[in-house]
Amino acid sequence: MSALPDSATPEIQNIYRQLAKGLGHELVTDDNVFALIDLAKHHGHELLARELKEWQAPCSTPDDRPRTFAPTGGFNKEHVKH
Repeated sequence: MSALPDSATPEIQNIYRQLAKGLGHELVTDDNVFALIDLAKHHGHELLARELKEWQAPCSTPDDRPRTFAPTGGFNKEHVKH
């Protein structure tokens, strides 16, 4: 198996192991979500990677990462009859 991603610190690996068991969701933060996504992809755990992408808030995206969805004017704001 190839080397772990650089972001896979022992703390990230510990959180990942818990997530892989269905535990530790409260440990996911804006600061570690991208490292956890990278580690899930590395291990071929696509479902977990997708769940982490869905978890992340659009405002938590660092400048070098794409947003998960495009910003909008607000829920139904543009289509409501005035």
